[in-house]
Amino acid sequence: MTRVAQVAVVIPARDEETLMPGCLEAVAVAVDHSPVPVRTIVVLDTCRDRTADVCASFGVETVVVSSENVGRARHAGATRAIGGRTGTGSIWIANTDADSRVAPDWVDQQVRLADDGADVLLGLAEVTFDVPAVVISAHRAGYQDRIRVDGTHHHVHGANLGIRASTYLAAGGFPPLTDHEDQQLVLRARALGDAAVVATTSLVVETSGRRAGRCRHGVARTMADLMAATYPSEVRRPA
Repeated sequence: MTRVAQVAVVIPARDEETLMPGCLEAVAVAVDHSPVPVRTIVVLDTCRDRTADVCASFGVETVVVSSENVGRARHAGATRAIGGRTGTGSIWIANTDADSRVAPDWVDQQVRLADDGADVLLGLAEVTFDVPAVVISAHRAGYQDRIRVDGTHHHVHGANLGIRASTYLAAGGFPPLTDHEDQQLVLRARALGDAAVVATTSLVVETSGRRAGRCRHGVARTMADLMAATYPSEVRRPA
């Protein structure tokens, strides 16, 4: 197994000036704990606010696209990370989202697990802010049902998904989908037959419970449904 020599953290963003600082602050801490060099790449997808200014203040790389498509945005970031390099087995792509906050050891853990043989890593995304505590509890209860007693799980989140660049290329990359691009990439990786796909509870990111997200069927839709169920007379689910 080729050891990881470089990590690229890829973050798609569309009008995320409010939440992007928290995301990049957390990523910066994780980068400081990394055993290998790390590039942070934010893909600015049709941003009309100050997201680009926020990224500039953190000194991270940016890629500008106009797709309003999370699959295309993630792929643009991964493509920048890989470039024209050979020996892509040594490059690790760590994906997260602008409304999420990674743990201090997030990069370090991925490198260690990859060096132990993982080609794809599936982590957890816990809703911890931007929503009432009672809704957070309701979400956590359903979320825990998909975690097995051995610590593995069925969750696939673009906000917490790591993949070896060689596996990414072999699987065809993120498909150009507005939803479930992460799940489709993992299905493609599994179909390769020789890619080690590891689902672990040791990789956790905190994510926003906002109800107006960027994908129709993402976590935001789930939170909107839970809010509507919890406060039926006060909350109207977004169309």
